[in-house]
Amino acid sequence: MKGFTRTVPGSLLFINSFTGAGATARLDAAGNYTYVGSLSGFSRWTHVVGAPSGGILFYDANTGNGATAKLDAAGNYTFVGSLSGFGNWTHITSANENGLLFYNAITGAGATALLDANGKYTFVSSLSGFSKWTHVVGTPSGGILFYDATTGNGATAKLDAAGNYTYVAPLSGFGNWTHITSANKNGLLFVNTITGAGATALLDGNGKYTFVSSLSGFSSWTHIVGTPNGGILFYNGLTGNGATARLDAGGNYAYTAPLTGFGSWTHIVGV
Repeated sequence: MKGFTRTVPGSLLFINSFTGAGATARLDAAGNYTYVGSLSGFSRWTHVVGAPSGGILFYDANTGNGATAKLDAAGNYTFVGSLSGFGNWTHITSANENGLLFYNAITGAGATALLDANGKYTFVSSLSGFSKWTHVVGTPSGGILFYDATTGNGATAKLDAAGNYTYVAPLSGFGNWTHITSANKNGLLFVNTITGAGATALLDGNGKYTFVSSLSGFSSWTHIVGTPNGGILFYNGLTGNGATARLDAGGNYAYTAPLTGFGSWTHIVGV
């Protein structure tokens, strides 16, 4: 399983689903942030997910409606088209270059689909029998991590380039995390925004999980977003403050710089 790594600068999409406002920016592998431009006219979405290749999926759990768009490496956003007839999903995550995994934590149902760089959406298959997880995170190489914050248990799986899902193995003994974010090809960043604790790990395209290191000193962030090139954006929706960092191919974390003056955003997506 080859998996996917974006070699050009990553891009960020900011959305406020209440006001319809949006913006785009670039975030390179060193954690350098560059604002690109403002957007408007977004609908009220409950989920906004970016595939590593640059496709964007919008989904409203209240209506089952959706839409797709694309975001290129320069931060240029293009709306593609509307979709309808989605099931009821609590989590949607991207994995591999174009893969999407849909999951309902209440029913245990799931599904997979593909979303390419041009925003073309293709349903692949329905799934069932999932356990109850609080977090589901995919890596650009195709690995998927399931985590339950109430028990500290987890599991891994993989999603191949065609959107085929395979369960790999259970895991246990995780710490207490509020956020889990993927960055770089195989990297995972764990953060507890209440205690300031953190950790990094690797999850490859075969679903193999490897712990890397413990971290500390994180601030209270409402959003933590990674890009496939390794850049990480931290954002506090209450203050408008932010920061950037980077996660290299070995899972080594380095803080880059603080940022200020962000608008009010409900969703931030990195591709």
